Amino acid sequence: MDIKNYDKDFWNYLNKLVQENEIVIDRPKGSKHPKYPNIEYMVDYGYIKNTKAIDGNEIDVFKGSLHNKNVSTIICTIDLLKKDIEIKILIGCTEIEKQKVYDFLNNSEYMKAILIQKEIHINNFNKNIFEIESPCNRIELIQIFEDVVFNPSDENIDKILLDYIENKDKKLYGYYIEDRIIGIIGIQNNTDNIEVLHFGIHPEYRSRKLGSELMDYIKQEKKTIILETDDDAVIFYKKYGFECVEFLDERKGKRYNCKYEQ
Repeated sequence: MDIKNYDKDFWNYLNKLVQENEIVIDRPKGSKHPKYPNIEYMVDYGYIKNTKAIDGNEIDVFKGSLHNKNVSTIICTIDLLKKDIEIKILIGCTEIEKQKVYDFLNNSEYMKAILIQKEIHINNFNKNIFEIESPCNRIELIQIFEDVVFNPSDENIDKILLDYIENKDKKLYGYYIEDRIIGIIGIQNNTDNIEVLHFGIHPEYRSRKLGSELMDYIKQEKKTIILETDDDAVIFYKKYGFECVEFLDERKGKRYNCKYEQ
């Protein structure tokens, strides 16, 4: 019995279920639980229309801030009051949002949860970092870029990609596993520093130190590295060694200016 093939089929079927049916968010982030007003939802919560879960209702989902809808995480809960077990699907959740959902579902003496993530083996594959000099693999690039730009429209992303190609001071590097782009880092090489303009890893490949490898690649220039980021990513940069100073952007909210001195 080939268990790995069954695992792959499971996640493929789950993605098919999510992508082919409407997601309804009936309890948005910040709203209160209808029965327990002291409980606040930290991530959008809803269900997949026209589906059926163990309890007879539609399948529950937590929808995060990422635009990518690929599913790589589910949570299984057991409730001693209702005497049931349920599966909840996490869609487009950052690592911080996953932790918030996990804590939320374990914050009761009657309910406990376990988090299950898609297992991806990358150690035996060829991994390389190359400069992207033409708009190849456009679909894969857009899937990564849509999670790292303020306006993730196709038109805006196409403008950004064209700017990297036409501007000699800007370079876009891709992290490839075999022939698939799973991460990008875009920089502007200034006289005194390198400014990171765009930086992202495909959600399925995060927490594998691939972001650190991309940053190490840029670090070879032996210049100070500067960038701007948000709450979700600042933890990574602080762990890497950046000094980060908080500021408020009128459009984007709380942001951080980060600097890495070499």
